[in-house]
Amino acid sequence: MDFGNDLFDLLKALGKAEIRFVVCGGIACVLHGVERATYDLDISVDFDKSNLEKIIDLAKEFGLSPRIQEPVENLYEEENRNRWVAETNALVYTFVAERSPIQLNIFLSYPLNFEELMKNSETIYLDEVKANVSSVKDLLYAKEFIKPARDKDLIDIKELKRLNEKTN
Repeated sequence: MDFGNDLFDLLKALGKAEIRFVVCGGIACVLHGVERATYDLDISVDFDKSNLEKIIDLAKEFGLSPRIQEPVENLYEEENRNRWVAETNALVYTFVAERSPIQLNIFLSYPLNFEELMKNSETIYLDEVKANVSSVKDLLYAKEFIKPARDKDLIDIKELKRLNEKTN
């Protein structure tokens, strides 16, 4: 399946597959109203094996393949995920498209655990497909956690603070 370089088609497919995930990162910022460009979909996920199997199947359906040489099934084991973080400072497991700059990033390490993110998330609908998006407060917390912050993170932080003040 070719999703035409559209991250929102991928996001909708994740929702339709009933995958337990929370959108984080740049796309979450965009969904909250921050103007920025991004080519990756960052998600925090429930690492339950059946949930991961759905993600892997969907990645294959969309022609996405792992960026690293390790078999994707190694995601199932917490020991492997922890090793990647410890040995390579990896924060995400990345799936890349062959003919597109789009990628899907699954957080291996995130400042907030999945259940807390899910509890605080906001539900959005894209063409009647449900997706959970990190709250502005949780996004701001995660962005401020990044050391050293990149220029785009500093811009996101400024905009997220503005949005947070608007809602409070």
